Amino acid sequence: PVSKKKKYISILLLFFLIVGFIVINYLLPYAILQPPRIGKTGLAEKLQLDYEDLDVKSVDLISLKGYAVKSSTDTTRGVIILIHGIGGCKEHFLGLSKELATMDLESWIFDLRAHGQSEGEFCTYGQMEKYDLKKIVDLIKTIHPELPIGIWGNSLGGAVAIQGLELDPRIEFGIIESTFTDLHQIVYDYKKRILKGIGIRSLSDYVLGRAGKIASFEPKKIKPLVSVKNINQPIFIAHGEADKNIKWEYGKQLYTHLKSPDKQFYSIPGGEHFGLLSTGGTTYKTALIDFINRNLD
Repeated sequence: PVSKKKKYISILLLFFLIVGFIVINYLLPYAILQPPRIGKTGLAEKLQLDYEDLDVKSVDLISLKGYAVKSSTDTTRGVIILIHGIGGCKEHFLGLSKELATMDLESWIFDLRAHGQSEGEFCTYGQMEKYDLKKIVDLIKTIHPELPIGIWGNSLGGAVAIQGLELDPRIEFGIIESTFTDLHQIVYDYKKRILKGIGIRSLSDYVLGRAGKIASFEPKKIKPLVSVKNINQPIFIAHGEADKNIKWEYGKQLYTHLKSPDKQFYSIPGGEHFGLLSTGGTTYKTALIDFINRNLD
């Protein structure tokens, strides 16, 4: 009967509405706030690094775990803070730390809050992480009061680094790789990419707003494109031209709006979201080393 068919359709429609409500209001916001936790224990020993374990307390008293990888030479010219991307971990930078150690540099690498071995329930995309950075700089200055401090961030780490540079002038220079301009825009971009081109901006904005309420942070304030307008420190921005995760144009926009008169933009042909050091090759590596040495000297 027609009435029975309508009843089934109504029940089915109600079911999808309930499922949709749960997905939009709970599952998707938590997917933004709680990336998968990964770690690679034992890698520092395998690489034969001279390092110390670090444990820094944040302003909200969570434990941030990291390594201080020592210079492998007789001198230490500076400290570089290395910051990983979303869903990453401190161990991703151990190979780079080994190279920096040969350049008379000590590197401090941390699991961001809600990542790896660090505590914290939610990732806030820089709102709390920039204050975590300030605590890390406090400790570095206690141990190495005279050494210059630089920062190197990739993807989310780049956005956090930008916000940290804006907040704390004790960070004297920065290397920013493959990062975004605006949290609302990149969440929309990611959703559209995952859904094979289907994009509803109001939906992604709503989900991000829900995430902000759950984690008590303000997504509208996560705008690296605004932060760069307040940064005076020397900055090296790099972006791969084939980056499918974060558009090359965003890196260029950050460079264009950057206040600092000492700035450099390095575009890497064929470069994707990860592995810029490998794709960029010797030329890119030389440009990075020159930038670091210039700011240490």
